[in-house]
Amino acid sequence: MTKLNENLPNDDFSVANKPGNSRTNNKPSKLKIFILNHKLIFSLIFIVIVVFLWAIIKMNMMEKQFEKQSLEQKTAYENKIDSLTAKHLVLTSKVFSWAIRSELTRENKEQVNQFFLSFIKEPGVTKVAFVDAKTSKVTLSTDKKDEGTPYTDQVALLTDETIQYRNDSVYSIISPVMGLNNKIGVLVIEYIQN
Repeated sequence: MTKLNENLPNDDFSVANKPGNSRTNNKPSKLKIFILNHKLIFSLIFIVIVVFLWAIIKMNMMEKQFEKQSLEQKTAYENKIDSLTAKHLVLTSKVFSWAIRSELTRENKEQVNQFFLSFIKEPGVTKVAFVDAKTSKVTLSTDKKDEGTPYTDQVALLTDETIQYRNDSVYSIISPVMGLNNKIGVLVIEYIQN
């Protein structure tokens, strides 16, 4: 009988090898066993990865916020500089118009022309012109092509105060040149903001 028993399959062995048996399918893999044996290490690795991803996202958000704030500050700074430049130009044009008035009342147009040529050498100043109030024509200009041409800006011709306007990067400052009893003309200064 011993020989017979040897040829007969062992019940435990035959049951374990049958398909659909739960003992074979429930046997954990080596990777799963390794992970379960090292739970603390894998938990720490997972936490490090989460913290690292959080830090990257936070840094990107901070960079975007910094760029936005930098752009806002740059815009505010440029606007402040433009405002100061405009105020400076208005004041300069007023004083310059007084010098022009004193020379024009003496009918010294050559000296006015010298003032214009000196003033045009200043950084940013591109054009200086004097428009006669009676004829509405440019009588003196740093651009000789403009002399004798009609000046079409009626608001500038009628103003009694210094005005300014901006077209892209070009400032135009219009300053009236007043005589004793009437307006002699208008001083036009064009300035390019760098």
